[in-house]
Amino acid sequence: MRKKWEIEDEYRKFCRNNKELALQTLRELTLTPTETGKEEQRIAYCVEWMKRQGMESVHTDELGNVIWEYRPEQKKKVLYTAHLDTVFSLEEPLEIKEDGMIWRCPGITDDTVNVVMLLMAAKYVHETEPELPCGLIFASDLGEEGLGNLCGVRALVDHYEENLCGMAAFDLYRDKMYPICIGSVRYRISAKTKGGHSFLNFGRKNAIAELAGLIGELYRFQTDAASHTTYNVGKIEGGTSVNTIAQDAFMLFEFRSEDYRSLEACETYLEETIAARQSEEVQYSCELVGKRPCARETDPVQMARMTRCAQKTLKAADGEEPVCSEASTDCNIPLSRHIPAICVGFCRGGGAHTREEWLDAASVEDGMCAAAALVCRLPWMCCESRIVVRDGIEDQKEREEIRQLLELCDQDFVPLLSHRNSTSQTNWAETEEKTDGIAEYLENICSQHVVLWKKEGVVRAFMTWKDHFNCENLEAYPDSCYLTTLCVWPDYRGQGISEVMYAEAEKDIAAKFPGSRITLRTWSTNGAQEHILDKLGYGLVRRLKDDRGEGIDTVYFVKKEENDRYMVLANRNLWRMIWILNLESLLITIGVLCTKFLKTHIHLMKDALFVGTKIGNNRMHFSLIIQILLTNMDL
Repeated sequence: MRKKWEIEDEYRKFCRNNKELALQTLRELTLTPTETGKEEQRIAYCVEWMKRQGMESVHTDELGNVIWEYRPEQKKKVLYTAHLDTVFSLEEPLEIKEDGMIWRCPGITDDTVNVVMLLMAAKYVHETEPELPCGLIFASDLGEEGLGNLCGVRALVDHYEENLCGMAAFDLYRDKMYPICIGSVRYRISAKTKGGHSFLNFGRKNAIAELAGLIGELYRFQTDAASHTTYNVGKIEGGTSVNTIAQDAFMLFEFRSEDYRSLEACETYLEETIAARQSEEVQYSCELVGKRPCARETDPVQMARMTRCAQKTLKAADGEEPVCSEASTDCNIPLSRHIPAICVGFCRGGGAHTREEWLDAASVEDGMCAAAALVCRLPWMCCESRIVVRDGIEDQKEREEIRQLLELCDQDFVPLLSHRNSTSQTNWAETEEKTDGIAEYLENICSQHVVLWKKEGVVRAFMTWKDHFNCENLEAYPDSCYLTTLCVWPDYRGQGISEVMYAEAEKDIAAKFPGSRITLRTWSTNGAQEHILDKLGYGLVRRLKDDRGEGIDTVYFVKKEENDRYMVLANRNLWRMIWILNLESLLITIGVLCTKFLKTHIHLMKDALFVGTKIGNNRMHFSLIIQILLTNMDL
């Protein structure tokens, strides 16, 4: 039986049969001049090459991206890109110097050989027509380098965004892959002064000196080390002669970071610094010349799946697993729009952006195998539906898989699942051994709303919830939707699956019971879950000391709503708070407490009273209480 991540014989056979075509294509494309913004010759080459291979539907978009789609009728799509431009000019002498299997030429690896990998992978898909869960887009794109500003992939994502469920950029080298993107913001900053003669007008502001002063201030900015944020002046020009007070000077300046929040802080600092230096004598201008966005929040489970798939596929091709790193690539654009994306290189080489750039041509065949396999495997990581929502479990296979998961996770719960009568947790089962301790619990959860997370059709995690839940410890939240059980197979923990299921359950609840509060309870030593709950916006509303044994409390949580910004956790003693009020405040407070809303909103009173514990002015304290109450109660 073939191991999961082996390269199938069909890929190997295709690559052996097409190795010479790949090498010849590499020679021709490497010697086809290109530079950022002037990719026309390579555009024409790729279009003609794909037509010769039978891909008649190949076309270019308005920008010039070369596009071929496999099964374009499919709604979901995965995008594969490789960029046609290099950092070199059209006038750069191009000659491939072959020293055995080491080939040297400017641009041969960044990104010419990866364009060839993209073309050969498209040829494989065209000829074999694999069964896939979605359509594929192969695009040789433009403007990846320098001030091209990722214009090619921007246009592609703009066009296909609603349908994209994942993307892979073919770029850089075999030893690394890049699931993390580095964002950048680039400026042309100018200083302008009156200028004059260096002797006669000595003392006037010098644009070069003023720009140097600005650089000094910018270089004092304290970056966020945790987010790997950097800045740099890459070029400076100004003045006309040695005996002239410079009227004009400019510089090219950039910030880089892997965290969009840090990049935004850098931009703010730059704007404030320039504004503070503006005067009648010196005028500054700041022109944005390039912006590559950072990643925004992206599905961590899908990112992990895509990364693992690429790593294992590349390792299967030649025995080496690539190391994950960060870079600025085509992936910046989809990742900034919450679309999972990775950047992968397929061949060995080095010297990018230098005239000594080189390729190990012996790695081309294995690289082709990995590329062909990856374009067929990634769609299953991107498009396979792993979340299943049910109103009860009737399928026997799913029931048995849930039972196995309960048995596997039994010891992780306090008390044990096998020692509980039901998910209500109001009455624990007898402590003596049962013949089938999980059976009662399983029957209870199978009648509830269920969110299943599957891998290869097998339940590996689930969450259950019930509607119209009431209990005395959550009396402030009557008829809530109560999350009862969460189980994740040990091998799949730490991949963000719990967060995905919380999100799916919340979406399901919002659709079926709009306006219902979401509640749950757990135990105080379950630190991992409490961390997730805090991250997802759940607030602690009650604690039962030692309820599950010495040092183990039962803790109750509720999903916060918008108006909960006024609330403080209600674990303070109500009467201790009232004690600090003067008589007038106390009498009015009692009047408010006597409303028909008391039972429903007593937690708001407790929370409001806590706010003023350290405020000496009782009237101020009381005013805040009334404000909070009136905001949250329909009085």
